[in-house]
Amino acid sequence: MLSAHQLTVSAGKRLLLDRVDLSLRPGELLVLVGPNGAGKTTLLRALSGDIGAALHSVSCNGRPLSGIPAAELATLRAVHSQQQRNDLDFTARQVVELGRFPHNGGRPGSVDRAIARSAMALTGCTELAERICATLSGGEQARVHLARALAQIWHGPTGAHYLLLDEPVAALDIMWQHRALACARERTRSHGTGVLAIVHDLNLAARYADRMVLLADGRIQADGRAFDVLHSTALARAFGIRCRVLDDPLGETPVVVTEPA
Repeated sequence: MLSAHQLTVSAGKRLLLDRVDLSLRPGELLVLVGPNGAGKTTLLRALSGDIGAALHSVSCNGRPLSGIPAAELATLRAVHSQQQRNDLDFTARQVVELGRFPHNGGRPGSVDRAIARSAMALTGCTELAERICATLSGGEQARVHLARALAQIWHGPTGAHYLLLDEPVAALDIMWQHRALACARERTRSHGTGVLAIVHDLNLAARYADRMVLLADGRIQADGRAFDVLHSTALARAFGIRCRVLDDPLGETPVVVTEPA
């Protein structure tokens, strides 16, 4: 389990996260939603071990991050960030193979290459393999970096591992938004991976999430199934909008219809 306990993060005098308790379980797709500036990316970075001051408040598989060497942590969790380096003269295949670096120290073998190919196939990147990443569209680059993150934890060490995705569908078209989240959910089922994804589209989030967390003003406002989290009062308060929450005629998830307040 990847857990934060009483996690508080500040930037100067601004409180970004206020005593947050959150656990990501193996085999679970947890979708984090909330307005801009709510603290979603800060929470993801803290869970990933990227905020030094928060290491004592976060644990991975029962061990505080402060006691896990960076090289070992890189085999336990992978991160897909909003900001990625795409100006390097690397092919898409080379970028994905970089995900195997924590396992091979920069000397990829046949197993690493096979994993990279599998990750690229899963994210629809096979035909992009030998193209320079800087020449790809934003959506294609996003899929390449998703494949890199998947390759990083494809065959990790014994025990639970985690995938942390910061707005993974922001640059994707409608088809790939669905396919990317379906891919993330498939990893939870087939490999027991714990996946946390930040998603702005509430209806898309509801369709794929096992669990949703609504974050606003640095605090968790709601945590549970989509129907528990997506209700009009909580959404109006968090986002400053008017909305109605309806039953989806095509499934068992809520549909949120919004308009300006």
